[in-house]
Amino acid sequence: MITRFLVFAALMLGMPAAALGQIGTQGGPLDITAEQGQVFDSERRAVFIGNVDAAQGDANLRSDRLEVFFSARTGQTGGVGSGWRNVNRVVASGNVFYVTPDEVARGEHAVYELTTETITMTGGVTLTRGRDVITGSCIIVDLATRNSQINSPDCMEAAGEDVTTSDNGRVRFIAFPSGNDEGEEDSDEPAASDEDAEG
Repeated sequence: MITRFLVFAALMLGMPAAALGQIGTQGGPLDITAEQGQVFDSERRAVFIGNVDAAQGDANLRSDRLEVFFSARTGQTGGVGSGWRNVNRVVASGNVFYVTPDEVARGEHAVYELTTETITMTGGVTLTRGRDVITGSCIIVDLATRNSQINSPDCMEAAGEDVTTSDNGRVRFIAFPSGNDEGEEDSDEPAASDEDAEG
């Protein structure tokens, strides 16, 4: 059974929904659905397990497990989450997909950092934009600019790999030309030849 968590949690914790995190560029509430959820109040941490989908605007972060870490709120005591403020980090693991209308990134582990407004994904990453595909060990997505770094030194360090010695430190880019698919162009030519033959 899938249960929706953070839309209600935002009200329960007394936090503005828009301040929950920014995995997407459109802002708004961070709406998380999962099969299970746990809240660790003293650690300012919430854990979601099983078919997790964190949605914000037109962006989705999907995974088997998701941990959400909050910054501390000063001057408030008592009640679950009363000492919490904004989301400052989100950690996704297991079959991770970061999906926007323009691209899909897939890996095994991803970390969202509020301070840098980035998502760092590791574990055999595949980035798909339209028909174009990029693969590598890791990717850093800048949510402000929508720029991506594949196998950069910082990214490789996050992946636990040395770009100078690891065979996995290779980037592969498969790009398709714009316009009609090759299959469509090929299928048109025989049809025209048949008509000419009949004439």
